[in-house]
Amino acid sequence: MRIRMRISHRRKVRPKRLRHNDTIGIVAPASSFDRENFKRGVSVLRRLGYKVVYERAIFSKYWSKPGHNEQRAHQINRMFADNRIKAILCAKAGCGSTGIIPYLDKDVIRAHPKIFVGYSDITILLLYLQAAANMVVFHGPVVSGEMYEDMNPATMDYLLRLITQPHALGRITFPSLRYIKPGRATGMLVGGNISLIVEAIGTPFEIDTDNKILFLEEIGEDLEVITGYFERLKRSGAFKKIRGLIFGRMVDCFEDLDPQEGIISLIHRELADLAVPVLFGFPSGHTQSREGLHVTLPFGTEVSIDSDNLSLLIEQAAVK
Repeated sequence: MRIRMRISHRRKVRPKRLRHNDTIGIVAPASSFDRENFKRGVSVLRRLGYKVVYERAIFSKYWSKPGHNEQRAHQINRMFADNRIKAILCAKAGCGSTGIIPYLDKDVIRAHPKIFVGYSDITILLLYLQAAANMVVFHGPVVSGEMYEDMNPATMDYLLRLITQPHALGRITFPSLRYIKPGRATGMLVGGNISLIVEAIGTPFEIDTDNKILFLEEIGEDLEVITGYFERLKRSGAFKKIRGLIFGRMVDCFEDLDPQEGIISLIHRELADLAVPVLFGFPSGHTQSREGLHVTLPFGTEVSIDSDNLSLLIEQAAVK
């Protein structure tokens, strides 16, 4: 019998909110990154009134290699254990986060729940933190990617509203949204990058989608690969009991097709029996350009999807 760390039936642990002059820790669990972009992101956070700490080891050219999985994990453990640090942001995503999972200390993480933000390859860590510590986590921007002086101001605005304010964000809608299947539904929000969610199938931190609103996004995959992901998710039962489905922008997917028509045709074909509301084009995750809007999503909070009115209602505070 496969044993899972699923504890989603219990009340989610909300981290303490980030306050002015609090300390943010930055970790680098995945790919290497541009040092100048990183410094610009750090400057943005400091100008906003936060202290920022990170370990110099993250600048090593070997830091992101498999031989440093244990060191990258221990860095995250130290950030969780350090009572000065109130939020943990990631330097970059890319690849490599899966390799650090065996070295994460779930006891330390459970004892010190904190704001943790990332996306793309960081999806695997968001899944782990939800399964191991029952935490609310944040599918949001990385420091060396979307944070810089002329960044899209709404990207930072949504992030800060979610991690600094102990009340529900409320109803949000965007011009990019379109509905694929009509309806309304309420449930806990879960999800992330499709390829990482598929990679976690069969592991103790496999995503729990029962009675959930599922968010999915991806970048740079063709029709055959995305179809394969859908097939694996279907076989795992991931779509069987979901209450609603939200897609991100699916950036640079289906390059030989109209991207929206490609994914919509795929959804109608692969999920023909799915009788839940489905929205497409939510601006969270990968963007078409560095200036694109990246809306942070709080995984583990109660939300309502309304595909008739093209909106998402975040009904619970993500922090306390």
